[in-house]
Amino acid sequence: MKVVRGKSFSGQRVVLDGKSFVGCHFKNANLVIEGNGLFEMQECKIEDDCRLSVEGPGQVLLHTLKMMLHSGGWMSQVAENVFHTVRQPPKARAPAAGPTPVPVSR
Repeated sequence: MKVVRGKSFSGQRVVLDGKSFVGCHFKNANLVIEGNGLFEMQECKIEDDCRLSVEGPGQVLLHTLKMMLHSGGWMSQVAENVFHTVRQPPKARAPAAGPTPVPVSR
């Protein structure tokens, strides 16, 4: 993961994927999650005028979860289980590779 330390971003599009931001400042920035890699933020300041967007594979995943959630039945329960897992506090550091298993109950 590339470390970005002490940098200020103003009025820029900043792709977060694959980076660890430490002590950075974001003002009027468009923070972008593409879904191509994990990211971290430590001791960063993000101003209220920043925006977050999800693009690419990340956007596809969000759309898929939305469709699953509203489909009813088993697929809806799978989506609910994903949201339950997401609500759990993060561990100290995510694993380097491999998908996170999502419990499925029937």
